[in-house]
Amino acid sequence: MDFWFSISLLMIKTMSLALLNPFFWLVVFIVLLQYRRIVFMEKKLFGQSINNIWKQTIYSVIFGIMGGIFGSIFLLLLGISLDCIGIAYLWPVAILLLLLNPRFLCFAYAGGIISAVSLLIRFLLPFWPNLGDIALLKGLMDIHLPSLLALIGILHLTESFLIFISGHRGASPIYLKAPSGELLGGYSMQRFWPLPLMGLWGLVVAESSEIFVGGVLMPEWWPLLGSVMNPVGAEKLIYLMVPLVAGLGYSDLALSSYPRDKRIKTAGNLALYSVLLSLLAISAVFIPLMIIPAALLAPLGHEFLIRKGNKEEFSRPPLFNANNSHGLTIIAVIPDSPAEKAGLQGGDWLMEVNNQRIDSEIDFWNILRVNYYRVLFKIKRSEKEIKLPVQIYPWPVNQLGIIFAPGRLANVYVEMKHSSLLKNIRRRFSPGGS
Repeated sequence: MDFWFSISLLMIKTMSLALLNPFFWLVVFIVLLQYRRIVFMEKKLFGQSINNIWKQTIYSVIFGIMGGIFGSIFLLLLGISLDCIGIAYLWPVAILLLLLNPRFLCFAYAGGIISAVSLLIRFLLPFWPNLGDIALLKGLMDIHLPSLLALIGILHLTESFLIFISGHRGASPIYLKAPSGELLGGYSMQRFWPLPLMGLWGLVVAESSEIFVGGVLMPEWWPLLGSVMNPVGAEKLIYLMVPLVAGLGYSDLALSSYPRDKRIKTAGNLALYSVLLSLLAISAVFIPLMIIPAALLAPLGHEFLIRKGNKEEFSRPPLFNANNSHGLTIIAVIPDSPAEKAGLQGGDWLMEVNNQRIDSEIDFWNILRVNYYRVLFKIKRSEKEIKLPVQIYPWPVNQLGIIFAPGRLANVYVEMKHSSLLKNIRRRFSPGGS
């Protein structure tokens, strides 16, 4: 009991230092800017914002702290030491991949590439011993690959946890032009979390060192992933808890399912990938050859999940499109609006207004302008027909708070395009670029 209390106390102290770190609040500011960009897009598409920037940022900080606790527990249990995972290589490779495509800014890809190169150097070393004299290559060869890949697994497990508990929050309605040319309505799911984390840093010190004061003796089996450092004689291997700051982001589209359902499936798939990667990394400590499938799974498994998710969204029937024979489908309701107060919800199918059939948004707005004070909506929800009185006055008609699925004549929408950062920079600085 004393052991777990002491460990928990050390973790809380370390994570508190992360919260006080200016870099944590810099990440919070970056998160706020991301939500500001989302709200700007909402105003551009619908003329009004659906989400509140400050509310979403506060939610992200709260959930980020929860995610930091979740991730730190697993980092501690596995004993992942940051001094041996090749951080000096990880970030430069990740930034280079960012130049190819923004979605490649992920340790799954950078870590997979570094692991493959490290394994290749180890394979070639018996044939070309001089490779070990090159500092860059020696550094790559000395990386503790099980720890690196386990770290990637834990970070993605933390992301899956955050997606599950908050991935559906703040989903923005979106009009999207599919690759087929069809205009679809759906939801853009974008979440960002600042994470205060507890990391470990291994040191070999003399047994008489004062650094042992206040330490906690760990079980014999720990660290589970082992270490590249081997103390000799009167030396001991110790691990320092260090405060870390990280940021996680999640971006997805929900076109054939609602955000609450989509986040459960996404979180489940990502958790499965994370657990499998972590188990392979742990097994590689005892069976070295297992590092090969672990290194392959990191980037390829991640890419498979993304491609699988996108394919499913565009291959299944969409929730909202422009092909309804009559009526209007509500894709979203503005918070605190007359529509929300009346009980309208996203997914409701508006059939009649004041006993008049609705065939287009033009019909809808024309009826409202004539019958502004007293409005009765007939909707269909889960195969049930419901009549709801809506009190619009004293609000203006255009602030009713309903966003409909795209109509055939919708002229504002988002189109999916694949572009790299390098191409964007080249286009911006080329003659005539903007």
